[in-house]
Amino acid sequence: MNKSSKSHTIRVPDPFDESAKTRLIHMGILHIDGQINQESIPVFADIFTGLFFDDLSFFIADVKDLQTVCNLFLELYEKKEYQHMYLLLSMQYDYIRKPLPDPVWWLAGNSDTVREFMVLFIERLKTRMNAAGIVAPAKGGDRQ
Repeated sequence: MNKSSKSHTIRVPDPFDESAKTRLIHMGILHIDGQINQESIPVFADIFTGLFFDDLSFFIADVKDLQTVCNLFLELYEKKEYQHMYLLLSMQYDYIRKPLPDPVWWLAGNSDTVREFMVLFIERLKTRMNAAGIVAPAKGGDRQ
C-alpha cells in the first residue's frame, strides 16, 4: 500500500439512514424541502411499473398466475396497505430472481413517497393488465 493511499470504508446502501432523503432529492423524487416532486414521480412510476410488468410477464407464462400476482397488489391497495404493497413488490423481484431496482429501493425509507409511488404503481399496473387482456377487479387502482 502506498503511503499516500488512504483506507476507504465501504458504505452499505441503506434507505433508512440520513442519506436516503438526499438520494431521493438527487433522483428528483423529492424537492429540497422534502416534498414529493409531483412532476417527476408519475414518470418514475410509469418507468418502473412498465419494467416490473414486463419482467413479471416474461417470467410467468400462465396468464392466470400473472393475474393472481396483480390481484394481490390490488387487494392490498383496497386496504390502503402501501408498505405491504411495497414489500410485495420487493418479494416479486426476489421471485423472478432480479434485484429490486435501486431507485425503487431508495423509496423504502420514506413512507409518504412509498404511498404516492404505490398508488401510481397500481394505476399503471391496472392499465397494463387491461391492455394485456388481464381482467382486474373493478375497484382496484382508482386514485382516491
